[in-house]
Amino acid sequence: MNAYIEDIKTQAAALRMAVNRFDGKELHQIRSALESGVIDRIIMSGMGASFNAAYPAYLALNQGNLPVNLVNTAELLNYLQSSIGAHSLLWLNSQSGRSIETIRLLERVSHKSPHVVLACVNEEDSPLALAAGVTLPIHAGEEATVSVKTYTNMLAVNLLAAHTLLGWDVERLRNDMLAAGKAMEAYLQEWDTQLARLGQLTEDVNSLVFTGRGSSLAAVWNSALISKEAAKCAFEGMHAAEFRHGPLELCQPGFAAVMFAGPEETRSQNRDLAGDVLKYGGKVVWVSEQQDPDLPSFVLPDVGDHTRPLVEILVGQMLSVVLARRKGIEPGYFRYVGKVTLKE
Repeated sequence: MNAYIEDIKTQAAALRMAVNRFDGKELHQIRSALESGVIDRIIMSGMGASFNAAYPAYLALNQGNLPVNLVNTAELLNYLQSSIGAHSLLWLNSQSGRSIETIRLLERVSHKSPHVVLACVNEEDSPLALAAGVTLPIHAGEEATVSVKTYTNMLAVNLLAAHTLLGWDVERLRNDMLAAGKAMEAYLQEWDTQLARLGQLTEDVNSLVFTGRGSSLAAVWNSALISKEAAKCAFEGMHAAEFRHGPLELCQPGFAAVMFAGPEETRSQNRDLAGDVLKYGGKVVWVSEQQDPDLPSFVLPDVGDHTRPLVEILVGQMLSVVLARRKGIEPGYFRYVGKVTLKE
C-alpha cells in the first residue's frame, strides 16, 4: 500500500496511543503560575501542520480567558521576539523537534529565559524536547512523508494540554477523543466509497478553496497544505468571512468551495455563503455530520464539538488522494522537500 494512504488509515490507532499516554501532571504547576500571575502570557508557535494543529487549543485557551497568542515560528524568530519575556510560557509545537526555525528560536531566546518552554513533539530525543522545561510527546510513531498522524496527534495533545491548563474536564475530553478515534476507524473502512463520493463532488474542478470558521480552520489550513504536498495542487485555505471580501469573484464553472459547516455559532453564515457560491456558478462540497437537503454534502462521523476538528481533516486527506490519482501521480510523494525542514 502507498505509505501516505497507510498513514491515513492508521491514524486512529496513533490517536489512541496519544490520548491514552497523555500525562498532564507537569502542567499543573504551569496552571498555578498562570492563576497567580507568575506567567502573564502564553505564546503558542509552530510551522505548517504543527501551527494548524494548535488552533483549536488556542481558541479554547482564549475562551477560558487565558492570555494567549498563536504565532508562526518564523515570524516569532525574526520579528516578534520582544513578545517573549521572563513571565512567558513559550509553547512550541514541532513534530520533529528539529525544524530550523524552532532550533534558531531556542538559541536566540536562551538569554531571555522564558518562565518555561513547553514542547509538543514526536521525537523525544530531539533538540526541542531536550531543551524544554516540560515536554508532551505526541506518540505518533513513524510517518512516511506528509503530516497525517503527527497532525492528528498534535491537535489532540494540544487540546488535552489546554483543557488541563484551564482546569476543564480532561477525562471527559479523553473519552470523547477515544470515541472519535473509533468513529474515524469505522469511517475509513468505507475508503473506496468515500473516495468515489469526493471524486463525484469535485468532478471537473480545476480551482478550489477550503473555507470554514472557528475550530474548523485547523482543517481548512491543513487541507490546503496537504493538497499542495500530497497532490501538487495549489489550492487555498481561507476563513469563510474573508472569502466574501473579494475571493467570491472566483465563483464560476470549474471552481469549488469545500466548506466546513463547523461550530453551531457560525454554521448559518457558512451555509449562506455556500448558497451564494452555487448561485454564482461554482460548486460546493458541504462538510457536515449530516446530509444537507439543499447542498451537495460530504458527511463525516458525528462527534462532539471539541473532537470535530479531529475528523474534519479526513476530507482534506482523502481529497488529496483523489486529486493525486486524477493527475496520475503517487499520493504523498515528496519531490523536493524532506520530512524535516532544515533551511529557513
